[in-house]
Amino acid sequence: MKARCNPSKTALAGENRGRIPALIFFLFAGAALLSGETVLAQSQVLTLEEAVTMALLGNPDLQKQALAHEAAMEDASDLKSQRFGRISLVSSYNHYNLSRTLAPLTPSSLGSDPLNIPTTRNLFTAGVVYELELFTGFTKKRAVEISGLQEEMADIALKLSREQLIYNVKSLYLKILSLQAQARAQTTYVEALQKLYDNVTQELELGRKARIDQLKSAADLKSARAGLSQIESSISLMKGSLANLLGIEQMPELVDIDCSPAAMVHVDDDFSDQLLGSQRLQNAELAVARSRKLVQKNSGSLYPQLVLTSAYGSNFGPNDSSHIDSGSWQDETVWQAGLSLKWNIFDFGSRKAKIQQARILERQSIYDQDKTTLELKQSLHEATTRINAVLDDYHSAEAEFALTSETASIEQIRFDRGAADINDLLYAQARNLMAESRLIGAKYDYRAARYYLNYLLENGENQ
Repeated sequence: MKARCNPSKTALAGENRGRIPALIFFLFAGAALLSGETVLAQSQVLTLEEAVTMALLGNPDLQKQALAHEAAMEDASDLKSQRFGRISLVSSYNHYNLSRTLAPLTPSSLGSDPLNIPTTRNLFTAGVVYELELFTGFTKKRAVEISGLQEEMADIALKLSREQLIYNVKSLYLKILSLQAQARAQTTYVEALQKLYDNVTQELELGRKARIDQLKSAADLKSARAGLSQIESSISLMKGSLANLLGIEQMPELVDIDCSPAAMVHVDDDFSDQLLGSQRLQNAELAVARSRKLVQKNSGSLYPQLVLTSAYGSNFGPNDSSHIDSGSWQDETVWQAGLSLKWNIFDFGSRKAKIQQARILERQSIYDQDKTTLELKQSLHEATTRINAVLDDYHSAEAEFALTSETASIEQIRFDRGAADINDLLYAQARNLMAESRLIGAKYDYRAARYYLNYLLENGENQ
């Protein structure tokens, strides 16, 4: 069963997935993950495409990043809602040592019937208050704009996290395949050394070989077995890391990838068109815009603050003993509306310091943007250089493997005929094993280098 080098587009690709409500996303994700685990339990094999799909569904870090995106959206919604003010239900109770009227007194009320004015020492109040900040120096507006930018940045961070996860899964998958191939080659080498050791031991008993030949053969056999044990340990560790990324406990068998030499080609490092839509560069640009908005937001504290407040409710309580209807409850409806203006004209440099801090952050974000651009271009250059170098190494290893295979065959025939020393045979076999391991490693290294390039170009999910 073979999977092609260029993985097909995963079932979860899509630009707007990050905007799916978290609950619905996790319900579908959990169902799909359980379905995927059932399939794995039946087939006991895992393709590269299936591994990527499982990671996108079950990786805890990615799910956490999705929640961070949801939190950013809720924060933006909160700030937008604040622009409409707030309505509050209020109530209070106060006991006074002296009587209080339920409503403010006017001359007309005193002249008409002063003995019938409600008075109480236990004053209850209940009502509704509406407050609206009419003008805040544009700080509310800037806060909403900043939250919108942060929401976009959270969306980009989620997409980049998906790309990072896909690359990590593919890289580990290839590394495991490479080590498994090297383990098979090392196993063949160990079997050859074991056979050689048995032959030398038999020849020693017949008096045709010296004790030193047996010792050399035994030493090389132990060294080869130790090398095989190290490779198997590395495979176990890599599988554990991959299982952790996939969110499963035990890794099934991996399906090999057919990386034929025909699929290996040189690449150039001209990626000007791809960089125009880079999420990394866009994220750095948004960070600069956010810091500029923060400067404007902090500058809003230099302006006056205008607030509208309105209230509607009732004051009620039992009349005190001085009233003609002592003990009876009465109430008065009261309402009010007003504007309040507050202008902080001097605060000993506090606002100035905050504005200056925001400007410093703006300059830092500009430097970070330049740094991100330079680092991305450098990484792309290194990635293309790595691809071309690995391709050259593969062709070199291919030629070396052919030559060393022929040399090892000749030395084996010479040794069997007694025309060559055991050292010559072991050296030829070791050279052949090294060339084969180099060839295997270069084949998978090339594919890993292409995956890294796709990660930098942010199209790993579409490859």
